[in-house]
Amino acid sequence: MPKRVYDREPMTAPYPFHRRKLLLASFGAVLPANSAPSRLATLSDWLRADRKSREAGLQSCLERIQATDSSIHAWVQVLPQEPTGTGTLSGIPFGAKDIIETRGLATEYGSPVYRGRVGATDAAIVQELRGRGAILLGKTQTAAFAMTDPPTTRNPRNLEHTPGGSSSGSAAAVAASMVPFALGTQTSGSVIRPASYCGVTGFKPSYGLLPLDGVLAYAKSLDTLGFFTHTPGDMLQLWKALGRSTGREEDFAVGVPEPLPEAEPAMTAAFQDTRSLLSKAGVRCQPADISAMLVKLSDAQHIIAV
Repeated sequence: MPKRVYDREPMTAPYPFHRRKLLLASFGAVLPANSAPSRLATLSDWLRADRKSREAGLQSCLERIQATDSSIHAWVQVLPQEPTGTGTLSGIPFGAKDIIETRGLATEYGSPVYRGRVGATDAAIVQELRGRGAILLGKTQTAAFAMTDPPTTRNPRNLEHTPGGSSSGSAAAVAASMVPFALGTQTSGSVIRPASYCGVTGFKPSYGLLPLDGVLAYAKSLDTLGFFTHTPGDMLQLWKALGRSTGREEDFAVGVPEPLPEAEPAMTAAFQDTRSLLSKAGVRCQPADISAMLVKLSDAQHIIAV
């Protein structure tokens, strides 16, 4: 069985540090989530960096995982895999949610039932990323079968808080600057929810836009791959690096639910502050009464998914 990050043994990286051992941290405290492990703080930084800087950044990511993951528990396994091609993402590390198939790495679906299972092939999305030069760093924690039984992952912003699910480990890994981007999946809110909880950017593309071959199915008519990055700008750059169109500039209004759905006072205040900031920035905010529709959509989603 391949070594895991929680074995607490020194890890080595096949690319490009196959002969280097990690530096063990001399402290056990969790670093602030917004503290960069190197000059490569965001995916945009990585994309601008040269090969030498990316190599140093990869080592910094591994060192940060070694230093902090005993408290955060974002990873099931860390064992960097060689890329299979070159491209814009060459030398840039990423994590993959543990319901996504990965050849030679743990693919346990977040369940003790599949403890010790190793993937036989790479999912289509992993093949694409590795083919573009990205380095699969390892597997990130997920709720069992991407459903409701949460993993041990903690929120890097506050270890007493949940990171949200079911793509818990991917969101936490990005928030803790362990990787510049990570893969997740969403059937109802499993990308955008943990992204929100962990203070990073989550993106769920339109249904069917990305291939789900090699991804454990939950509800086939709802399942969607997604990504985590630090910022919206990073996400745009990632989408471009995947050869995807970013569309054209458009002038449109942002829909704002009115009346607001029931929420805690702090959340309501935060929402209103955000709306105010958008308006001041020149964004048109269009009120929309979607309360009744949300109830219908929630009921329909529950029927389809369950």
